[in-house]
Amino acid sequence: MKSPTTFDLAGAVRRLLADESGEDIVESALLAAIVGIASIATWKLLTTSIGSVYGAADADIQQRSACTPDPGGSGCP
Repeated sequence: MKSPTTFDLAGAVRRLLADESGEDIVESALLAAIVGIASIATWKLLTTSIGSVYGAADADIQQRSACTPDPGGSGCP
C-alpha cells in the first residue's frame, strides 16, 4: 500500500492525457486567430482598392473642373 505522500507520476500523466476539457478553448482561440488574420489581409486589399477608385474619381473631377467659366459670359473651350 502506498503512503498518502507518494506521488504517482504515471497516473498523473495518464489523467492529463485523458483530460480533454481545454481542447475546445484552444480550438476556439486558433479559429479566432485565423479569422483575425484573414480579416486584416482582406481589409488591406479592400482599402487599397477603394483608395484607387477614389483617387481616379478625384483626378477625373479635378480634370473636369480645371476650366472655370467667367461670370462675364465667356465659356470654357
